[in-house]
Amino acid sequence: MALSKPNRSQLAIGIVVVVAFVIAGAFVWGFGQQLTLARQMRVEEMRLEQAVADERDINEDLEARLEYVKSDQCVEHWARAKMNMGKRGEVVVVLPQAPSEEQTDAQPTPSPRPEAQSFWSEWWELLFGSSH
Repeated sequence: MALSKPNRSQLAIGIVVVVAFVIAGAFVWGFGQQLTLARQMRVEEMRLEQAVADERDINEDLEARLEYVKSDQCVEHWARAKMNMGKRGEVVVVLPQAPSEEQTDAQPTPSPRPEAQSFWSEWWELLFGSSH
């Protein structure tokens, strides 16, 4: 049975169908790319919103610290704690501090050195384990 040769109208319809599928495929692919991009942008937006919230918290803490540092209470605490100062009529008592580990002259104890082994005994231990 011989196949009939398609006429021009059938050929034109075939070409139109192929072109329509190519165009539809391009639209579907582009739509998928847009959805992927939108999802990535949503994730980035959530990450940035969290970063902004974290930075706002840090800013609030810094503003509170600034207000404390500007206050007389901070100055008084610094003068008493760091500079060992007192108000008029007060007697300042300074207790001696115990020496810290850094101030002591203790020499660190050297770690014991392993005994020198021959080349062959080191290989033997590597291959078959320690003989001790």
